[in-house]
Parts: sequence; structure tokens; C-alpha cells
Amino acid sequence: MASENPPSQRRTILVLLPGDPASGQTDHYQVLQAEKAATEGHKAGVAVEVLFAPGFDHLRSLRKRLLDAKAPRVDAVVTEPMSLSTMDLILRDLKGKAGLVLLNIWAPSIEEQSRSWGSAFPIGTVSTDHAKIGALQGRQIAQHVPEGGRVLCMTGPSRASAAQQRLDGVRSTLRPDIQLLQTEAGDWNEADGIVAFNSWYGIFKARLDLIHVVAAQSDELAMGSLRAARAVANPGHREMLSKARFLGVDACPGFGKKLVDEGTLAGSVTTPANTDIAIRHLVNFWNEGTPVPLRSFSEAKIYP
Repeated sequence: MASENPPSQRRTILVLLPGDPASGQTDHYQVLQAEKAATEGHKAGVAVEVLFAPGFDHLRSLRKRLLDAKAPRVDAVVTEPMSLSTMDLILRDLKGKAGLVLLNIWAPSIEEQSRSWGSAFPIGTVSTDHAKIGALQGRQIAQHVPEGGRVLCMTGPSRASAAQQRLDGVRSTLRPDIQLLQTEAGDWNEADGIVAFNSWYGIFKARLDLIHVVAAQSDELAMGSLRAARAVANPGHREMLSKARFLGVDACPGFGKKLVDEGTLAGSVTTPANTDIAIRHLVNFWNEGTPVPLRSFSEAKIYP
């Protein structure tokens, strides 16, 4: 049975994404998420508002928008929380008030909250399988070190569950003759990639052996690590690192794909936007009464 709520064309969906366009700290994947949300909203006849905010400011930004009496009522929120604690607070705040589709995150608390969420409001998640993303990148690593070697893996921030899942996926595919080193970036952008690489290099430069591959968990991090590697002061290390292959994740049109096509990056893993899928789930709920899947996935692929 279709929902008794107003028809989809009078609905408003708030899409809350991590980033800060004013400071240039919004990565290309989140820009793609915003573009897909706008396109899908137009196609479906719903009003889509896209709001960027730094991960630490998601809850304040969400509450501010929901309390704005001059703005249209928000019927559902599509958001990608940057931490489990923020996610739990969003679940608490929206329960009984609006629909919710969480992107690229999962925890048992989602399932627990869904049991008492009620049938009036949709709830679900859309994610790319991050362990699979890591496994695909692990296959790329193996292709570049057929006789074994040493790999530096640059992860996203540990507060993001996607970072650990991608790392687990890489580890699950590596042969015993491939040694994995690791460094963590504070965020997913290029500037943090530079900082993470330099932090790692500052510790290991005194005993640095061959690094055959630098596998970063986003194309921005890959570019940051590449720029940092090209700038190291030691000429021997700089020459060695110039021969390493740099891999990323996301392969967004106009950035990651372009970098791979021109040979700057040796490869990437396509991470599809999930906002359009989330909006389709919400519209199906409102128009047809179809429940939003509690867990649904988009498909990652090796690029090229």
C-alpha cells in the first residue's frame, strides 16, 4: 500500500554531505554525490537540498536546518556521517520526525533503531561494499608486484568505518610475499595525503627500503602522496619513489579517471555515487509503499 503522505513532488529531501566548499576541502567523490542527488531529484520531481558541512559539524548543521521555520519541512535526510557517534545522534534526532537513508556506513545500532522506527517514516542504508573495494585494490597491487614487494597503504581516517573495511579487504587479498606498510590520513583530501605521507616518511626515511606501490584509499590521497613523494629532499629516495606505482579509489569523472587515463595514477577503483539510489528508494516508499532496504549496495569496479 502506498504511503498516505503527500505525493513525492511535494517532498523535500535534505542531502547532508561531508565537505567545506568555501575552504576547498570537499573531495571529488562528495561533489559527485551532490551532482547525482540533484539530477535524481529533478527526475523524480522532489525538492533536493544539498548541504555540505565538515564531519564534526554535521549534527549542528542538521539541527539548524530542521529548526528553520522559514524553510520547507524536511521529509527525509540522506547523509554520510563521518563517525559512528555522529550517526547514532542523527538516528536519535530523526526518529519519529523524518525519513533517513545513511550512506557508506553500517553499525548494529541502525538495525536496533529500525525495529522501533515506525512505518510512517522510511529508514535504510546505501553503501558500496568497502571490503570489496579493498579487495579490488589488493588485486591491483598484486598485478604491480608479481614477484613480491613492499606496499605503503594510505588509509582514510580511522573514525570512518569505510577506512578499516577497505584496509581489511586489501589484507585479505595480499600474497605472503607482499609486505604492507600503513599510514593514516586525517581526512580523504589531497592536503591530508601530503601530511600523512610526510608523517610516515619522517619516521621511515632513515631505514627506507624499496617501496613498489603506494595504495591510497582515495584518488585525492593518492595525489597528495604522489606530490609529497616527488618533493622529498633525499635524491636517492626521490628517485626510488618515482618508480613506485600510485593507486587510488573513486575514479570520479574529471578527476580520478582522468588521472588514470593520463598515466599519473596506475589505477583506481570506481566508487559509484549512492545519493541517487537513496533518493529512488525514498520516492518508491512514498509513491508505492515499498520499504527502503535496510542494507543495499552499489557496485565497485576496477578502473581501468
